[in-house]
Parts: sequence; structure tokens; C-alpha cells
Amino acid sequence: MHRESTLVVHAARAEPRAVGPGRRRRVRHLPCGSAPNVLTYEDGRRPSTLEDYETLQKLTQMTDVMTTTGYNHCEPNDVDQEVKHYRLLERAIKLSDKPLKGDCWGADRAKASIEMAGIANQDPDLSKPYMFATINSVSPRIWDTKMTGGLLEFARAGQVAVLSPAVMASASGPSTLAGTLALGNAEILAGNVMAQLANPGTPIVYGLPTSNVDVRYGSFAIGSPEGALCVAFAGQMGRYYDVPSRAGGSLTDAKVPDAQAGAESMLQLFVTVQSGVNLIHHAVGMLDSYSTSSPEKFVIDCESLRYIEHFRNGYDINTDTLAEDLVADVEPGGHFLNQRHTLEHSRDDYLFSDMFYRDSYDNWADEGEKDAFEVAHERVEEMLDEYERPELDPEVAAELEAYVEEGVEGAYTTA
Repeated sequence: MHRESTLVVHAARAEPRAVGPGRRRRVRHLPCGSAPNVLTYEDGRRPSTLEDYETLQKLTQMTDVMTTTGYNHCEPNDVDQEVKHYRLLERAIKLSDKPLKGDCWGADRAKASIEMAGIANQDPDLSKPYMFATINSVSPRIWDTKMTGGLLEFARAGQVAVLSPAVMASASGPSTLAGTLALGNAEILAGNVMAQLANPGTPIVYGLPTSNVDVRYGSFAIGSPEGALCVAFAGQMGRYYDVPSRAGGSLTDAKVPDAQAGAESMLQLFVTVQSGVNLIHHAVGMLDSYSTSSPEKFVIDCESLRYIEHFRNGYDINTDTLAEDLVADVEPGGHFLNQRHTLEHSRDDYLFSDMFYRDSYDNWADEGEKDAFEVAHERVEEMLDEYERPELDPEVAAELEAYVEEGVEGAYTTA
């Protein structure tokens, strides 16, 4: 295993983003991906479109807890699959200045992704890692031609390969978690061998988006406690091999942003962060076992991430925070609301949510009895109204557009 304990993924218009293990772990989040459907407050569930993809990219740019653009936040049904990677990556580069995820389904898509990253960063020789890609094996025990081709292209270009077997316990892996995790580990090691043979020193991430199948229905249960155990394993193995890890996210099998979605997503996300996972794909916005992306769940999950990160920051214990003199000054049965100490520390020590309602029932009723789904919809609309496209050098934009049009024309010519 190539030991690169910290990887830095660069972006031309933003600060470099590092991922890696350690006591104060560097954790990077990217949003939902690969879903053929979108669920919105206004429309319900429907096939996703290119406009939905643009919406999710804009939300990614607007929120501080998302540190990379992602790639296929959803799978637009109104874009020809032969040219999808051109259309999506062009928009990712134009709509966000955060580090890029590429397409690796085949050597041709991987090569195009890498070349577009070179254009965006004005570094055609790719002197640094500008892009990463999630590269999946086909369990059990297959690295197929398409994914292997993508892996080798990323390796030869020195870009980051996130090796990610999605083994399904009881289906593509043994019913026991131990057997399934051992199988996934072996597939990761095999992928790493190919990457290092292609280019010694290829930066890799130990990815294991594994869970069980609910054998009653034959469905991949990504919100299950068994899935959370698999996430914990991925974090442990990343530290064992001294490489960054990828697993987990705000994962749920719920069909809408309801109580089930909240319970499952918070379990999976909390375990992911606590387990030391470094790269959290599907960190926000996912529904229905990877089948649906949702802008509203996107912003709900962003708030959950803030809660978890605030929890992880803990609290300070010192003379000022213990406040012994203040406690002695306040009469028994009194209160601390009128103390300057309260004003100073409540501003800095508390997380004040603008998503989750904490005021009284009467005030909530007077304000329209809005549930989290409706509040999230309003927040989505606000973020889209406030969105500003980041600056992109006009020459870079022109070169990118010319490359995309040439690629699209070539894809149709050879199809």
C-alpha cells in the first residue's frame, strides 16, 4: 500500500484541501451522487435533470461545510450518456471553485476528466493532484475493464484514486460482516496493486461504501446499523494502512425527508465522523438507498454536519469557564441570564441553528407550523437567490468550452 498519509487536492480558485488521518483529522465532505431521481418540496420525486444538477452544484458552492464539488450530484436524464461527463464537469468547473471529482467509468472518460482539470487549473501537465475519482470494483473479486481503465488513467496522471468496493453482505459478499469486509479489503488491495504498478506512488484513498442487503426485500440497506459498523471498519483500516479513508455519509433508505431519514442519516453521519473517516462522500442530500438526491435534505444534512462538528470541538475547562467566582456571586435559586459572562460565552460556545426550530410551540404555530422539510425548502430558495458564480478567467473558460464541444462532437462521430 502506498503510504501517503496526507493528500492535498488543489483547486486554482480556492485554498488547497487536504485529506488525511491524524489526531486532528482532516475531513473533507462532498455531496450526494449518482442518483437518477430528485425529490423536491414542490415537485415530489421525479427523474433528475441537468437543471437539478446545477441547483445542487450551486448549493455545494454556497455552503461552508462542503469542501469539494463532487461530480454527479444526480444523474441527469436529459443528457446523453455518451457526453454526460463533458456536460457535468464543465458545469462543475464553472459553478464552483472547489476541488473536483472526475468520471472514471472507462479510460476515455477518465482522460477527459483529467484534461479538463488541467485546463481549469492552467496546468496541463498536472504537476499536482487536482482531481479524485471514486473507482468501484464489481464484487465479488472483479475489477472490470471500464473501471480498471479509469483507475489506470488516474494513476498514470498522478491523480487521486478512491478505491471503493460497494460489497453487499448476503448478495455480492458473504452474509457475515467479517467475511464481507475481508472481501472488500482484498479488492481494495488488488486495486492498489494495479495503481502502483501503473505509477508507483499513486495517491489512493481506502474506500469502503459497504453495507448489508435486507434479505426480506433484496434491497441495499445503506441506513442500517450494519452499514454503520462497516463505516467504522473503513476508518480503522485507513489508519492501519496509514492512508486516507472514505465511507459513510448522511445515508438512509427512507423515501422522503421524514423521521426515518433523520434517524438513519444522523446515525450514519455521526459514526462516519467519529470513526475517523477522512473523505465523506454522500455527506448530504441522499435518500432512498442512493436512488434519490434532494436539495432540501441537502441543507438539512448540512445542519446535521454542523451539529456533529460542534460536538466534536468539545468545550474548554479553565479558570474563566469554570466560573467559580460567578457561581459564588449568584444567589442560590437565582439565574445567570443577566451576567456579562453569559453574554460573552453564549455567543462563542453555542451553536445557534437557523434550520432547526427551538422557540415555543405558540410562536412556531403563529409562524405557519412549518416542518423541517418546508424550512429547508425556504433555505434552498434563499441560497439560490444569494448564489454568485465564482470568477473564471475568460481564456480558461473559452479553452474549456472549446475542449467540451470538440469532445462532444467526437463522441457523436464515433458513437
